[in-house]
Amino acid sequence: MICMIRKILSLCARNSGHQIMYSRLEQTLLSFQATAGADSWNRLLYEAEQQGVAPLLHHHSRRIDFQFPQDFRRLLHSLYLRSRQANTVRNKAVIEILARYDAANIPVLAIKGIALCNFLYEEPGLRPMRDIDLLVSESNLAAAQEILLELDYLPPEQHDIPEDYYHLPPLVKTIAGLPLTIELHRNLLPFHPRYPLWPLEKSYAESRSFMINGMTARTLSLEDTMWYVYLHGFQAPLTYEPFRLVHAADMVSLVEKYSEQINWKLLLKHWSAATDVLSCFHSLTPLQEEVISRCNLPVEKQQNQADRVVGQPYQGWPQRLLKDTSKGKRPQLIWDTLLPSRWWMQVYYGHLSGYGYWKARFFEHPREVWRWIKGYLLLYIKTRKKE
Repeated sequence: MICMIRKILSLCARNSGHQIMYSRLEQTLLSFQATAGADSWNRLLYEAEQQGVAPLLHHHSRRIDFQFPQDFRRLLHSLYLRSRQANTVRNKAVIEILARYDAANIPVLAIKGIALCNFLYEEPGLRPMRDIDLLVSESNLAAAQEILLELDYLPPEQHDIPEDYYHLPPLVKTIAGLPLTIELHRNLLPFHPRYPLWPLEKSYAESRSFMINGMTARTLSLEDTMWYVYLHGFQAPLTYEPFRLVHAADMVSLVEKYSEQINWKLLLKHWSAATDVLSCFHSLTPLQEEVISRCNLPVEKQQNQADRVVGQPYQGWPQRLLKDTSKGKRPQLIWDTLLPSRWWMQVYYGHLSGYGYWKARFFEHPREVWRWIKGYLLLYIKTRKKE
């Protein structure tokens, strides 16, 4: 059942649909309905919300000829309305903040959800977010934070965020009943060997403008946005939160909406695996044929993968810890650690087939796991010495 739920949500992980996609969605929903148990529709709702695609499921469900259970449709509509209202509040709040930064001559980029929901999706409510992320230079960080404090955004009473972390401790203000969280970034991504250093200065000169309720804001260029969404959503360290389908929706929507505007030569210069990785999303939700052709995506290398592995995130150690796994399930944990799904390997390591894929499978991935083992061993030794 969970495989079918993932397939339904994966098909909906996009801003706009087309005939082939909607046909597959209807067929998958019919199969789901035929085998659905008493709690299956509630589980679909739960997973849609967890994956950040409930508004998109609502959006696409209205465009097909399928009779959903009345309670399911009502609850799904309420999730969409909640997302729309929350992003309406966030947009009003961020306009006030950006106006203050502009008056103080503080350059800033709106990043992640607050930018994507406004320039990428048909309407802001289709792209949920957890907080508002703003990237400023290190030299303006204190001034930017002071303005937020003047606007009554409050720091947490307690936090464990170190002073040199890639963003400041979040500041929170409740507006219209919504706790609104602001994260001020000094760097786009966490300071980790898997990620490049990415301060404001790296992208501001090439940044692009977009509108939030009639006000001009700036965000990353299309090429930087594509690369960043991939790094943040799909190439995070193995201990980080697994990717969610909302990140797949961002990738698919970017390539389908802006394939003619993206500078592919520039993108491939920074991210050589871009077309290979993007073709992996064709297995989740079918890309338009003209987009595949225009971008030279090798989607034929994605065919004949089992539905149960397509879209499956990494499920091995250290994502799941040995101490939290029952003895009966430990062999499966070892298997998932050493031999994760082909689809995930292709997305994470950026190789679809041939020498590159097998090198990733039997050298790069074991090396990555070994690095985590060494890290945990060193931490254990240091802890024992202190005792």
